[in-house]
Amino acid sequence: MIVVYSPRYHIDIGLHVFPTDKYRRVRDRIVETGVVQASDIVEPRLASWDELALVHTTEYLEKLRTGAMTAADLAQLELPWSDAMVEGFRLMVGGTIEAALCAVSASCATSASSAFSIHLGGGLHHAFPNHGEGFCPFNDVAVAARVLQTRGTERLAIVDLDVHHGNGTAFVFESDPRVFTFSMHQQHNYPMWKPRGSLDVGLPDGAHDAT
Repeated sequence: MIVVYSPRYHIDIGLHVFPTDKYRRVRDRIVETGVVQASDIVEPRLASWDELALVHTTEYLEKLRTGAMTAADLAQLELPWSDAMVEGFRLMVGGTIEAALCAVSASCATSASSAFSIHLGGGLHHAFPNHGEGFCPFNDVAVAARVLQTRGTERLAIVDLDVHHGNGTAFVFESDPRVFTFSMHQQHNYPMWKPRGSLDVGLPDGAHDAT
């Protein structure tokens, strides 16, 4: 098993409802409890701007690169802009790419493929090609899927199990029959607009395990 993680996922965004130190806490916990060894952990690289451009528009990436985000952009993203914020999330995209490559090929930092790879970061499923929202400046899973496609992977499935619908991911792949998108989420919750994925299961409020 390969675990991808970087301490640089802890980004200073001030007092915020999205605590970026959660990634470090998960890493520390699984090492302390022996779930993985520290030697199993792989440090990712930054996703390149060309890789990000496989999903995101040139105009949007330029805004992120230069800090030319408008007040409306930042209100929708719900994160303060900084070079450190952009770099931290670029690194998370790189982490998802790394985990995906390690799972399907020998093209990863360990020079060995693994049938089971985990990324302790990412999951930024609310980012659209031309904007970020819901704490998601980039859509890491979508970018990783596009990278795999450029390397010959013909069919992919994205299984999204989150209280929120994976709206950005569904939108990115709505016209791509090579990618099956599944989202199971609380139906009456953010986001209000839920683009149709390949299969969406919207659960009612208060659903328990049996449901």
